Order: sequence, then C-alpha cells, then structure tokens
Amino acid sequence: MAEDIRHTPKYKMLYEKRKETIERVFADAKEKYSMRYTLYRGLAQVTNWVRLKFAAMNLKKFAKRKWDVDRVLHFYFVFPLFSRSFA
Repeated sequence: MAEDIRHTPKYKMLYEKRKETIERVFADAKEKYSMRYTLYRGLAQVTNWVRLKFAAMNLKKFAKRKWDVDRVLHFYFVFPLFSRSFA
C-alpha cells in the first residue's frame, strides 16, 4: 500500500526531495565527519560513537543558524541607528 501511494503524483514530488534533505545528512556524515569506518567494535560502542557524531552535527547546525539570525537582527536594529545619525 505504501509503495502504491509513493507513486502518486503528489508523493512522487515529495519523495524526490528526500534525496536533498534526508540522504544529504548521511552523505555529509560520511564525507565530513569520517563516518565511513569506525574504530570501535560492538553495537553499544558504535551506537554511542554515532550518537556523539550526530549530536555534534546538530549542535554545529544549530550554532550556524543562531549565528545567522543574530547577525541579521543585529544588522536591522543597529544599522538604522547609525544611518539616522549621519543623515
């Protein structure tokens, strides 16, 4: 049933976006965070290692977004003050 739904026009477009979002995370993990291989053995150790890597990725993403928002807010609230004083 899920396979049939996936081939409807509405969900076909949605499914194509999966490559750009979900699979991109795993590609970045493999390329940028050296997750092609692990130094650990055993499910528990590898699971902890993967969780730590993804936590670092999420914190980095959060910090970058917060930085962008703060920089935009700073520009809009501070820059008009300086532009009025010079006019």
